[in-house]
Amino acid sequence: MRIVEVQAGVSRDHLVTVGCAPAYDQAGGPGLYGALGAARASEVVDGRLGTRTRVRLRADLPSAEADIRQILTDAGIDLSACTNGAISRVWILNAPEGRRVLSTTPPTHELDEREHSPVETRSAGTRRDTAALLRSSPGGGLDDAARPAVVVVDPDQRVVATRGWEYFAELTSTTDVFMPSRVQLSQLLPDPVAGAHELRRRTGRTVVARLDAEGSLVLPAQGGSWRVVPAPVEVVDTTGAGDSHAGAFTAALSDLRDAQAMIDAVVVATAVVSRTLAAPGATALAAGPAVSDADLHAVHVHKED
Repeated sequence: MRIVEVQAGVSRDHLVTVGCAPAYDQAGGPGLYGALGAARASEVVDGRLGTRTRVRLRADLPSAEADIRQILTDAGIDLSACTNGAISRVWILNAPEGRRVLSTTPPTHELDEREHSPVETRSAGTRRDTAALLRSSPGGGLDDAARPAVVVVDPDQRVVATRGWEYFAELTSTTDVFMPSRVQLSQLLPDPVAGAHELRRRTGRTVVARLDAEGSLVLPAQGGSWRVVPAPVEVVDTTGAGDSHAGAFTAALSDLRDAQAMIDAVVVATAVVSRTLAAPGATALAAGPAVSDADLHAVHVHKED
């Protein structure tokens, strides 16, 4: 049994998109989307290889959030590492001008100008049976004593903005793959593609840069550059797309030393994300059809150098 662990938060989301009906009180957060993405990718990988994968979520998840727990357990997610702590309540506002996430936890006054809650900076760990680990928005390093064979980091945008390259340098020793977004890379250099190449050069780690509609730029640590481009899809809601992509990639990655294995994992993750984009919230990702061979073949790969 291969264990894939997702370390990320869970939230209750109010989704408001210009031109669409609002969707209130949705199950959300990077933990939920990352775990569901990992579960969907595991179906593909286990079907191909005849393996068995279990996805485990490590997050604060109160027992009172019964519907969120049900979504996750129905998807086969192991919740044994979850603790009975509070989850965030957030408004996610989408408009042509951009995207904004506003916390309502706790509501200290009517007009809350705080960007986000404080970043957790303590060293984190995991169980010794974990084969692959996704760390979403980590504020600090990983405990070496429990380091899995594969560690993927989806960086924290707040810390990238304040600490820049220093943040990545701190995480490098216990990270195998960095998965920054376009916004995060643009906080490092004006050109996000140049930022991705520079991140690989500075850290010596694989970089999978998420560039939205332009697909993913795959920069294996061993060298080379590939672009993985999604098939055209009607985008209903982008909430959770990056998180489900990171979770799916972590679950699909079979070999850190093989560039083709990296590319194949990004192809699977790209196909999984098409489910996330198809409906508001996690509905289509959690309960939609499984990723098919046709979905995978519709994703295009181009070598860039």
